[in-house]
Amino acid sequence: MAGRDYWLSIAESSTPDDLREHILTGFKNGKPFTPYVPTIDLPAPIGRLLDFGCGLGRSFPFLRTIAGHVTGFDLPPMIARCRTLAPVPADELLDDWQDVRMRRFDLIVCVLVLQHLEPPACRTFLQDFARMAPDVYLLTRADSDFGTSVPHEVSATGLYDVKECIEVEHDTATHQLRVLRAVSFDEMRAPDVRGHFETLLRSRL
Repeated sequence: MAGRDYWLSIAESSTPDDLREHILTGFKNGKPFTPYVPTIDLPAPIGRLLDFGCGLGRSFPFLRTIAGHVTGFDLPPMIARCRTLAPVPADELLDDWQDVRMRRFDLIVCVLVLQHLEPPACRTFLQDFARMAPDVYLLTRADSDFGTSVPHEVSATGLYDVKECIEVEHDTATHQLRVLRAVSFDEMRAPDVRGHFETLLRSRL
């Protein structure tokens, strides 16, 4: 129960609150649908930013404070829902990856998305990201829904230098990210690693 077809179905059929629950587990039990603020430094200034897998625009309120122009990308039915349910609007919402992948950005932000993508798709998107922007902010679970390692997919592209890796968890008091420890990228991509990690990827292209 994962991957593109699953998320297409969820975006098309769920009520707004059910959709928020799928995006943020625990929403119905009181987690606010608010953005996580990165605990690692992002490059600045940021002119054009891409929120990849933007969902319902949960991250838009934060991203609008750090970037001059925010573009959200997701599957067509999710973008349709985002147009009406986003807490604040993006500057642009797009659902055609063939169009988006030809554009250039100062930063790509990818929050809790790659873990849900089929491994071949994950690697293809990472390859595209390296051509599209100099930096990628990644917040991800290390293990994917398909039993693979997201950090391994990053490494397998050979396209990135990894600047910083932080293991994090959801803080129930602040509903923000709590830093657990700094780790090396080798630790992050080791077999059988679990947990959530932040990292900043620098493209080698």
